Amino acid sequence: AIISANRLRKQKHLWTDNGRGDPVVVHEAYNEQDEALFVVREIDRLVHRGQAAYRDFAVLFRTNAQSRALEDAFVRRGLPYRLVGGTRFYQRKEVKDVLAYLRLAHNPYDTVSLNRVINVPPRGIGTKTLAELERWAAKRGLSLGEAALHLADEGSASGDLPLGGRGRSALTGFGSLLRDLVAAKAEATVLELLDLALDRSGYARYVQDGSEEGEDRWRNIMELRTKARDYEQLRGPEALASFLEEVSLVQEVDGLDGEGDAVTLITLHQAKGLEFPYVFIVGFEEGLCPHARSLDDAAQMEEERRLCYVGITRAM
Repeated sequence: AIISANRLRKQKHLWTDNGRGDPVVVHEAYNEQDEALFVVREIDRLVHRGQAAYRDFAVLFRTNAQSRALEDAFVRRGLPYRLVGGTRFYQRKEVKDVLAYLRLAHNPYDTVSLNRVINVPPRGIGTKTLAELERWAAKRGLSLGEAALHLADEGSASGDLPLGGRGRSALTGFGSLLRDLVAAKAEATVLELLDLALDRSGYARYVQDGSEEGEDRWRNIMELRTKARDYEQLRGPEALASFLEEVSLVQEVDGLDGEGDAVTLITLHQAKGLEFPYVFIVGFEEGLCPHARSLDDAAQMEEERRLCYVGITRAM
């Protein structure tokens, strides 16, 4: 019924000698967290009843960004999973970059996070400039973050820093950004702080470069914003600390590869040719599946129907 709506195909009649099998179950969820919770509860229920093993389940989705809510739910429930054909959400570069800015706001002494983003997006702080900052910081007994903050406060008064105008200006600009984030942490929600980091750092403009890859990276950042929105009722340092603590928990679990008896998380594109005893398709709504890019394009809509057809025929 789904694929017959496509005009650019040869008509064919499919048949089977098998019985009718189980009907499709439709579950309407409140949001993506509620949907993910339904998925993990159903899997947990069927496994504990002895009806299935974890490896019998696949969860399919249209875009990579949709894995975030699922990964969070699997980690919270303690269920094993493996993400096929992609990088786990909190291991994606753009997600790690934005989290590094938030970690610096939480703790300016965090040298690992500082080294990650001090020149991302590119702001003219190369290896030589960073090495000079490290020497200057060591001479003053400061961490790199403290040194950047001192530069923002002192400006040209920091005459003993052996750098020319461009390097000094770039470091001072980064120090000002860091100072603004640390100051905002006192009263802001996590979402407000995240948006401030995206704007002040130029990272939002850096990611949205007009390419399809840039669109995917931006979609992942928007998914991180959705996660930050869970903390809207909290403000100040405690909110940020709680958010980073939960993210760190998921990242630690991300390091444990879900091999063996584990649920498969996979996009509709990657699922072609595979079959599983139990299949969930999440995000079945206009704008996701079918994707927003296809709504005004008949040819793209036909591809969306093909993907949908792939999804619903992955169940054995």
